[in-house]
Amino acid sequence: MRKIKSLMPIILLSILLIAGTASAATLTPVGTCEEQNEVKIALDVSDVTGIDAYDVTVTGTGLTTTTSVVSKTGSIAENWFLYNVSAVTGGIRILAAGGTGSGSTGAGNLGTIEFTATDGTVDTETVAVVVNSVTTGITLTPAAYTPVVCGGACSEWDDVIVKYNAYIGPPVTATWADVIACYTAYVGTR
Repeated sequence: MRKIKSLMPIILLSILLIAGTASAATLTPVGTCEEQNEVKIALDVSDVTGIDAYDVTVTGTGLTTTTSVVSKTGSIAENWFLYNVSAVTGGIRILAAGGTGSGSTGAGNLGTIEFTATDGTVDTETVAVVVNSVTTGITLTPAAYTPVVCGGACSEWDDVIVKYNAYIGPPVTATWADVIACYTAYVGTR
């Protein structure tokens, strides 16, 4: 009996450490190019253990979106009974709930949102995520978004042709150096 009593603090500390690691997660918005002017943002979560509900707002600087391009396919909320998306200034708000025990284990995502660049090219735009609320006992900390560059000038063969046609005119709006630079940029994307 004395041996068990002396092990109790160690056992309790182990339980608290295990519970503590399962209740904290990082939410990272990850961009993937869809087209030159479109980027899909996945809301990746490092540990979804215990997440049964969440309320997040996702906004973009230099980006626009609509509620129709938000998807829960492939997310932890794919089969949840509540998934509500509403428009907010500069982005969207997602409310989701699946009920007690609906959370998965491990890494996952909370959904995806497609954004369109207001200037026609995804490059330096940013995305911000605010966690309004999450399942009681869970800490969900947003991480910084790393901007992606989608396409850009001269990423397609058609871009090289357009630059060449601008060189031969009329009117002549490009130089031979512009054509070569465009071709070099195109080859660099291959």
